[in-house]
Amino acid sequence: MNLVLWCNRVIKIGFYLLFILIPLILTPWNYELFEYNKMMVTYALTIIIVGAWAIKMVAQKEMRIAKTPLDIPIALFLSSQLLSSLFSMDPHVSWFGYYSRFNGGMLSIISYVLLYYALVSNWPNLSNLTNLLKVALGTAVAVALYGVAERLGIDKSLWVQDVQNRVFSTLGQPNWLAAYLVALTPIAMAMGMLNAKWPMLNKDTKHFLLKYFLFSIFHLALVILFFLVLLFTRSRSGLLAFAVADIVFWSLVFIRPRLAKQGEALRNFLIVHFAFFLIVFLNGTYVDSVDKWLTFNAWKSRVTVQRTNERAEPSTNEAPAAAYTAPLLETGGTQSSVIRKYVWQGAINAWKSSTKTFLIGTGTETFAYAFYQFRPVGHNMTSEWDFLYNKAHNEYLNYLTTTGIFGLGSYLLFIAAFAWWLVKFSIFNFQFSNKKEMSNYQFPIINYALFAGWISVLVTNFFGFSVVIVQLFLFLFPAMAIASHQSTADSRGLWKTFPLKLTPQVSKWTSLSLLLALFMLLFFLGRMWWADVLFAQGYRLARNGAYAQAQSLNNQAITISPAEPLYHDEYSTTLAALAALAVEQKQATLAATMIGQALTESDKAITISPKNVNFWKSRTKIFYSFSAFDPEFNPAAITALTRAWELSPNDPKIIYNLAILYGRQNDNTKAIELLQQAINLKPNYRDAYFALHVFYKEIGNSQKAREVVETYLQKVDPNDRDFQTRL
Repeated sequence: MNLVLWCNRVIKIGFYLLFILIPLILTPWNYELFEYNKMMVTYALTIIIVGAWAIKMVAQKEMRIAKTPLDIPIALFLSSQLLSSLFSMDPHVSWFGYYSRFNGGMLSIISYVLLYYALVSNWPNLSNLTNLLKVALGTAVAVALYGVAERLGIDKSLWVQDVQNRVFSTLGQPNWLAAYLVALTPIAMAMGMLNAKWPMLNKDTKHFLLKYFLFSIFHLALVILFFLVLLFTRSRSGLLAFAVADIVFWSLVFIRPRLAKQGEALRNFLIVHFAFFLIVFLNGTYVDSVDKWLTFNAWKSRVTVQRTNERAEPSTNEAPAAAYTAPLLETGGTQSSVIRKYVWQGAINAWKSSTKTFLIGTGTETFAYAFYQFRPVGHNMTSEWDFLYNKAHNEYLNYLTTTGIFGLGSYLLFIAAFAWWLVKFSIFNFQFSNKKEMSNYQFPIINYALFAGWISVLVTNFFGFSVVIVQLFLFLFPAMAIASHQSTADSRGLWKTFPLKLTPQVSKWTSLSLLLALFMLLFFLGRMWWADVLFAQGYRLARNGAYAQAQSLNNQAITISPAEPLYHDEYSTTLAALAALAVEQKQATLAATMIGQALTESDKAITISPKNVNFWKSRTKIFYSFSAFDPEFNPAAITALTRAWELSPNDPKIIYNLAILYGRQNDNTKAIELLQQAINLKPNYRDAYFALHVFYKEIGNSQKAREVVETYLQKVDPNDRDFQTRL
């Protein structure tokens, strides 16, 4: 087999592995079990696919890249991300992504764009795209079945989350699982239609009847399975996206009567929607406003209550039992809609903060730092007031904040361009070139499914943010649709070609050099992954008090990846703990060495990411721990925490801790002033009320101390026994 055929095979297998491994991969060894591994596998497969493509072009002595209708939007989008990364408030995060997420960083965007062009430029010559989609569906079946097993409690003891009530399978979060399954559901519907052709009964075709029937039933069963697991996620955004994708797909199918007739679309439509109704009727959607009208239990309860009321005496004071319960995600905390309102408001505030952020944003993937600085005060009254948000929980606002109007505008242009292309070529202008093609009719039906699944991604992204597999769908679904069109269209004018004038000897050495570069990149990527494993082990050991073992692992991780600031930050806190132990054991020399190393590592972390609030908080903790045996460190702790306050001015916890530090150096007046500010930012802040009471007692102002307790009992919690006792 010649080199070109080998490269084609590697490219095809690489794309198959993308759709197999990304949804399934997770490990128990990393700092983040799901997304980190999925991003690393994406990088590895991108290197392999693009490397094989480059070697193929060298072998053919021609650089050949497909022209697509999305070239200009993708170029603009890539330029916006690059410009934002170059002028980012944290260039490291902008290039590599927020640690534990990574998806969305500049390197990941480059990977998705390369995969897009690798697919459209190579797939028409490889095989039918339906094979790739079948691989994707097969993987989704495995993911969905594990979701069913989770519902039955197979791994409920492994997770902190109540995974039995809200399953997440191998995706790591219920909303991410929902987005993944919803995007593939229209494709399963389309496959069921492609395999639903009923041949005429004669001696030549009779034996195919059972085959087609089973294929059709199989794909319809997939649709039902995906819908059932979608309900198990209890994802409202997933349900909305499913409804939108369902409407889009079937509307496109019924627009073309010839396709609808030949695929027996109406039959499939009625079967799957009757199944949906039956599942909802028996299981419910976990959305109270829907379930009270559509579920069997709701109607049964309604009839029971009505009969009970008819038999009851008119003077009874008993109220009927509640017929429905709120979805689990809405109990025990602030409603997600309220929290999103404040997060979105903070995103807009950050975007409008300057001319630079208005145009190109705060920097690719820097939302966590931008939101800290512009977080609305009202967010302090939610149940998640002290949570870290590394995404805007709205992909569009996330792009607006981090990449400005240029980034969001180019992203929307990319979306509009693909929608326009599909409407133009797949709906209004599509014509079958011959009867044989018409008998297949795969191009329009599959494209309708790809478009509907792609639209579902846009919906789930509005209420959340993209993860690795969803971002792959965002770029590769259009690539597959365009590639399928190019495979049936006139190929003239569809390629950008650049001849490569290479002698056989130069071609050989160039291919070997590319192959060597490919292996080197994979080697460095493997080292990055191993560094994360070492870091995760050290992190967990440190949380269990095994600081000596953690020190060694952290040091190894830094040796492999010295540019990662999180490793330096964690190492600094570990060294600070060891310094404190050395002081307790009266080992002055060792303590001094550890103190110096801890501050050096903290300096490195802050030098790389100077606007990371968490690094300044860690630095504060280090100085605070040192001040226990040397009060001279307390002013340094105040300086570090003051810097954190500048980066997050509306965080009452920072102000509260700053008050405690001032109290430690006997500046009670300043401490009281700060605690009052903390209470103004968060009027129900129990710790701040308690500390304010204590400081007023220390300065001898018993009246003020009493007023603080009375205010708390009156406005916050009148049943707080500790405050009642103090009153």
